[in-house]
Amino acid sequence: MNLHDIGHVSETAGKAFTVTLTLNVEDARALWAAAADKALQAGMTLSDVLDTIGPREDPAIADCIAMLTAPNAIAGCALDEFTVELATSADLVRSPRDGRPILKSVTG
Repeated sequence: MNLHDIGHVSETAGKAFTVTLTLNVEDARALWAAAADKALQAGMTLSDVLDTIGPREDPAIADCIAMLTAPNAIAGCALDEFTVELATSADLVRSPRDGRPILKSVTG
């Protein structure tokens, strides 16, 4: 399929889509270091970094993940919402292929 062959895209105009990404934090210090590096490269001061994601010894995990996963602009789309929250065990089910936890899908 060639992208130029898509002639009728108006069927999806105005519809909302949800993209779900579930992460298992295995090394909070490595996560903090990556988030701090990205923030510093974006022009934040070290003081601002510490205020935003906390110190390396006690990182604000959700804020670190948000720093690293905040989406860039996507052509033709408007971002309605971006949140990072701790998934509770009630929100997780096991993937049948490899046993990793994944978020339960909500249908409706």
